[in-house]
Amino acid sequence: MSENFGFIDIILLAMIAGFIFLRLRNVLGKGADNSPIKPNFANKSRDDFSFVKEVRTESNKPVFDEASFKKGAEYAYEMIINAFAKGDKQSLKPLLTKKLYLDFEKIIDDRNEKKLTSSLTFIGIEKMSIDKVGNVDTKYKVTARFISQIINCLKNEKGEVVEGDAEKTKTTTDVWSFERDLKDSDPTWYLTELSAETENSEKETKH
Repeated sequence: MSENFGFIDIILLAMIAGFIFLRLRNVLGKGADNSPIKPNFANKSRDDFSFVKEVRTESNKPVFDEASFKKGAEYAYEMIINAFAKGDKQSLKPLLTKKLYLDFEKIIDDRNEKKLTSSLTFIGIEKMSIDKVGNVDTKYKVTARFISQIINCLKNEKGEVVEGDAEKTKTTTDVWSFERDLKDSDPTWYLTELSAETENSEKETKH
């Protein structure tokens, strides 16, 4: 099977926006039903979680709470990769910056035009950590690292696998950046940037 065929949309995206979507492209599909590591938020809605616990200081200034952010970021990670896989623009739009959403939309439309479908089992997140927290006053940018397990493949209109393997579990590392002004009434942390580790960081286990 061609390893390059499944990354056509990633190449197009790189030309348009310069984002690295190699890992995001690898996590297109649907959630797992019978997996050793269960997705934490498979049956939750977006409103069930807030990215931040707004603890206020004596000056009534909201401050960043790492534990609450981690919980919300894990939920957002799972929700975004599953929505992207399904081509669910409605679920993606409230979680992305406008520019990033347009990039996602182009990939989804391009995939539909080529009559390609993705099948993904999201097994779960092995580890999530925060790489960097930066802020100017109450405006925060947080970079989070996700190590997760997935099974994925890309199929053509005949249902034939043209990229990936439906029987291999991959361990992938994704680095995503989120931004929010804690003073805003909207609790959403918007995904602004994506990057990925090198191919050597990806491990595969044959079932």
